Amino acid sequence: MPESFARQAVSAVIFYSLLRIKNNNKTGSYILIQLITRTLKQYLLFDQHHLKTTDNTVWKLSVIRLVLASGIILTLGIVVHSSYAAYTQKLYHVLILTFGFSALLWGSLTLSKEQISLATGLLTGTIILAAFCILFFTIDLVYARYGLLLFFTLPIFLRLFYGTKAAILGMLLNILPFILLLRNQPVAPLFDIDITLPHTHTYLSSLIFLFLNFCLPVAVMRVLASLEKQSLMNRQHSRNMSKLVKRYREIFNNGGTPSFFCDQHGKILQANKSGRKLLHGTPVSCEYLQQLFTLDKPMAPDKSEVTALRHLPDSRFRLQPASLIHHTKQLVHCFDISETATADKKLGQMRRHHFTRHYADALTALKNHHYWAQQYPHSAPPGCTVALLKVANLQDINLQYGFSAGDKFLLAVARQLQASLPSKVGIFRFPGAKFLLTVDNQTCPVENMSKWLTGYLPTTIDTGNPNLPQRTVHWRSGYCNAALFDVPGRLIEACAMGLSQTSAGQPSRQYDRNIVKLLRQDSRNKDRVKQLLDTGSLQLWLQPQVTTEHTIIGFEVLARLYDAEAAVILQPYQFLPQVEKNQWHLLLTQQVLTATIEMIEHWPAAMPVVPLAVNLSGPELLNDIFYEKLLRHYSEKPQLRSRLKLELTETSVLASHEETKKRLTSLANVGVTIIIDDFGTGHASLSQLIDLSASVLKVDREFVERIESSERHRKIVKMTLELAHALGMDAIAEGVETEAQLARLTQMGFTLFQGYLFGKPAPLASWSHLVAEESGA
Repeated sequence: MPESFARQAVSAVIFYSLLRIKNNNKTGSYILIQLITRTLKQYLLFDQHHLKTTDNTVWKLSVIRLVLASGIILTLGIVVHSSYAAYTQKLYHVLILTFGFSALLWGSLTLSKEQISLATGLLTGTIILAAFCILFFTIDLVYARYGLLLFFTLPIFLRLFYGTKAAILGMLLNILPFILLLRNQPVAPLFDIDITLPHTHTYLSSLIFLFLNFCLPVAVMRVLASLEKQSLMNRQHSRNMSKLVKRYREIFNNGGTPSFFCDQHGKILQANKSGRKLLHGTPVSCEYLQQLFTLDKPMAPDKSEVTALRHLPDSRFRLQPASLIHHTKQLVHCFDISETATADKKLGQMRRHHFTRHYADALTALKNHHYWAQQYPHSAPPGCTVALLKVANLQDINLQYGFSAGDKFLLAVARQLQASLPSKVGIFRFPGAKFLLTVDNQTCPVENMSKWLTGYLPTTIDTGNPNLPQRTVHWRSGYCNAALFDVPGRLIEACAMGLSQTSAGQPSRQYDRNIVKLLRQDSRNKDRVKQLLDTGSLQLWLQPQVTTEHTIIGFEVLARLYDAEAAVILQPYQFLPQVEKNQWHLLLTQQVLTATIEMIEHWPAAMPVVPLAVNLSGPELLNDIFYEKLLRHYSEKPQLRSRLKLELTETSVLASHEETKKRLTSLANVGVTIIIDDFGTGHASLSQLIDLSASVLKVDREFVERIESSERHRKIVKMTLELAHALGMDAIAEGVETEAQLARLTQMGFTLFQGYLFGKPAPLASWSHLVAEESGA
């Protein structure tokens, strides 16, 4: 027996001995029987507690223990009785089988509830193994039939432990034993092993008797006992539920507020006394709630509405659906607010006249920054955290879809924000795409504010406008503990500083005094970049684009800024973030374009006459003045059509803008080459290939640099090349740095390349000098 059962048995014997000292033998014996019975029930999981449980592993383990315990008793008798006979006849394999089965049964009996899968598998395997041994290791046909009988009992255990499908499979497989039974011929012993002993008939008869007359019936009785207990409990629960329903029906029927049970279409299924009074007061029969009240459609779940009785237009009722989580119908409470409706109307007019004009935002109807300043004129709100939120992608929506669509998006954001945040949180609308939140420290401590904002701020907005597919909100937030500042204005400035340090990778930042230093450094960098742009410090560097034979067929123009005071050249990563942050795309692109045209007009005679490619970020194409100048350059100087190419990055937000597509198409129609840069890293690759009138695409260096180590990247690059060829486009592999990469790309079919392998970016003078040296050589 398992260790736990042994401990319980020892405890029972000790307790029995103590009782005999105090009481007579009769009383002690009775108590010992009770202890042993209770211990057996607990171990076999036959006590009331285990009979009532709904865990099916309990009755499975109980069945296993019942069957195994009875099997151990039988095998123990067989081992004791047969071991000597098998030893004297030198049938050592019989000893191995009997002791092996005993060990298997004892080992299975020690398994716990957590090992139920292993226990059921061992029991099923034991039955199958016993049947095989009897069938194939006994010569006598009568004995072999006992093994077939064991096979026929197997579907019952398969159904108990593994379900109906397993039981059906077992029944189908039992066709084979049935065929053996029909043949009525003995099966030759397997491996010439015979386990027949003088008392084998007694052993097998006892096994079948015990198995069919005890094991199977007890297993079924154990399952039926659980079912009966569960059925009894269900009946009791049903009676209790019936009592509760009667009580709640009485409460519902006698409530003073008119209430209606309706289906999802608004059909009235049941009404309480007050509700029936409303129905009887109508001049016509009302079957639906929208026939009784001025509703256009059935009410939405968890959404209250203010309406009026159809026959009394001046009445006012607030219909409040109750939250019924476990009910498919709808319970609607109707609160008569007619007396307060007139007062609320007048109060609302006063608010709109005196309050809304100054203290509420006209778009969202939220309290604005004026209200914040009026509410906290001298001191910051105590015991809270103040967070300044910004909708970072509103400007992109305004540019792409127009300001009207942007206003609708911002209005939907404000409504969703109000619905998402707890009622204790104060919400204020600040200028621009900003909102201010005041969060009580008990609601959320300042150290948990970033996680709290992530959990509550809505990320997906349904504007209800089919023309506005942009439904994702990109939040940025700066927050600060209000206790750090006495003056509300400085508190807002601190939040704004935190907000200024956010990014896509870190959308939420807490105010830190070190931020002031960072802002000063950022301000100095901003002034430095702006001064260099304004003083004409732009330099153009070129990187070649070559063929398989390393023949230069073009250059990409790359911008650099030369700081004469520091005698250093600023790389793109040092000034482009400031250009993007401060919206200087147009200024930089105009300078690059002007300098590139001038470079083409004064192209060195020793240099091969090849086109130059200029990068566009996207927003400048939507500037009418820039676009008109660009068209005029191509019109007045036709040679530029073959010498000046335009590259548009695929990841540009405005690359899919309708006006951008139209203007690029116009440029392509006059002979300008359009190149899609960084192909494969954006979100609209195929649509751009078709709509942007592009004739060249550049495979991004991200795919090229991993082409040697990643089969997935090789397949992507190969498919991109095939797509370009299928559309009649040229493809340039960008970022080629090694000969191995070049060989791999050439093998794929690429003929145009760009990268450090063919030359790093350098000024025109350096390339002219290099070409001259190669010509001289």
